[in-house]
This record gives sequence, structure tokens and C-alpha cells, in this order.
Amino acid sequence: FISCFCSDAKLESKRVEAVIDKLKFSERGMEIKSQGWMEVYPTKMEEKEIMDFVGPVDILDLRSEEKMTKPPKRFSPASIISELEKRNLGTKATRSNIIDTLYNRDYVKDKSIRATKLGISLIDTLEKHSPIIIDEKLTREIEKDMDIIRSSKKELNKKQKTTIDLASKVLTDISTDFKKKEVQIGKELLDAREAHFEEEKENNKLGMKCPECKEGDIGLKFSPRFKSYFIACSAYPNCKKTYSLPGKSFVKKAEKICEECKFPMVIVLRKGKRPWQLCFNKECPGKRPIDIDGNVVDKKKAS
Repeated sequence: FISCFCSDAKLESKRVEAVIDKLKFSERGMEIKSQGWMEVYPTKMEEKEIMDFVGPVDILDLRSEEKMTKPPKRFSPASIISELEKRNLGTKATRSNIIDTLYNRDYVKDKSIRATKLGISLIDTLEKHSPIIIDEKLTREIEKDMDIIRSSKKELNKKQKTTIDLASKVLTDISTDFKKKEVQIGKELLDAREAHFEEEKENNKLGMKCPECKEGDIGLKFSPRFKSYFIACSAYPNCKKTYSLPGKSFVKKAEKICEECKFPMVIVLRKGKRPWQLCFNKECPGKRPIDIDGNVVDKKKAS
């Protein structure tokens, strides 16, 4: 508040440019001449002194650095919805459902969205055999026509007929393409699905044999129906051993063993809460009550 009544801060900035063999190099610097309001309202300002150059100068030292450009930040569910809006794809009512479908069908994973092998293979197959399905321009055109039909009162029948004719032609073309190549398309997608399942099975193994059947490996699973993670045996359906996990959370391997029961631990991430490590073994001594002598209380005997 006090800073509002103080004098202005005065800064002097400088930019020096040099030309070497027709290549331009520049440097910027800044000096605080008068702090003014900055004396009562601390602000981080990094001063950098740069010499004045007049006319040709000698190069005393040369430093060469090699740097790599950074890839763009990955989409999150929120940012990809914004991107769909920018591209005029989908509607406010359907965009979130589109993202849910991508997750539920294992085309993408993680909160910082990554395309799975299955998702990449699907797009590659469609681009090769039926690119019209993933044509953004066509999707925008049909959705735009649908918006006009919903909001227009004039020449509605004419617009409806045009849109229906276009959609009919597109569907006929897609059907014709698929009919010609359905065996090849089916084989490619089936191979991609199997490769995806094998990869996920390997990635989600927790490094422990199932304590029930002693044959399968226990690993993380995701239920699209209940939208939650759980732990199950890889020998399903012969072994139906499962362990429940907290709902409405993202769960991943912790690469750590529980000190009490030697079960592998998992990391639970939930919106608005700090991540925590969890032992999912319900019989873990660390989860059972202990008496004053430090012994685990057996609830059955105690009752």
C-alpha cells in the first residue's frame, strides 16, 4: 500500500549488437538508477552490466554452446479440451466425453497425456486405409452445418438435405473402403491390441507372485466401468485374487517394499491431496491394532 505513494523506479536497459561474418549477436543488460517504490516493495530485479561498444572491437574470447530445443508441453485433459475448442471440434457437451472415451479405450494414458501403442496404431491404420475418418476439416464442416440447423429458422429443409447428403456420401465412402480392406484393417488393429495388452501387463507388474495361486503375477489394473484402479492376478480367470485401492485416484508403482509385510507398495495421487505411498495388503501388520506390549491384536481371538 505504501509503495503506491512512492516515486517511480528508474531503470536503464541496454542492448548491444555485434556483427561477425554477417552473423548477428546481441546482448541485453539492465541497471537500476533509482529504486523508488522498490525500496518498500521488494522486487526481484537482476542487474546486468554491459560495456559500451563504439566501432570495431577485437574478440578476446569465444565460447561455443550446444543446446537442444525442448519439446512442447504435453496436453492435459483440460488443455486438450481447450485445443478442441480452438479447432472447432466437438461441442461443450461432447468434448469431455471424447476425452473419457480415449482413456476408457486405452488410446491414451496418464494425466500428462501420452498416446499408447494402441492409440498410435489406430491412427496409423486409419490414415493408411481410410483417412477420411480422421479428417478434421470434414468433421468441422458437418458440425458447423449441424449448428446452423439447430439455430436457423430459414431454409431449414434445404440445409438439412445438404447435410444429410454429405453425411450419407461420407458414410458410403467409409463403408466401401472398409469392405475392401476389412481383413487387413482387422488384423492390424487386433495385433496392436494384443501388443498393447502385453506391454501394459509388463509395465504394471508389481514384482511379486500372487500369494493365492503362486503362479500368476500381481499387477495394477484399471476398470473403465468403475473408473478406478485395483490390483489383480495375471492368471485370471483361473485365479480371481484382487486387492482394492482408493477410488477417484491415479495409482502407479512405488518401486518400494513394505517393511512390515514385504508386499510391493503403490503411490496414490488424488486431486487436492499430496501423493502418498500405500501398502495394499489388508493383512499387513502395519494396518492391524497393536497392544501395549507391541504385539499385533488378533481381532477374532479378542472377540
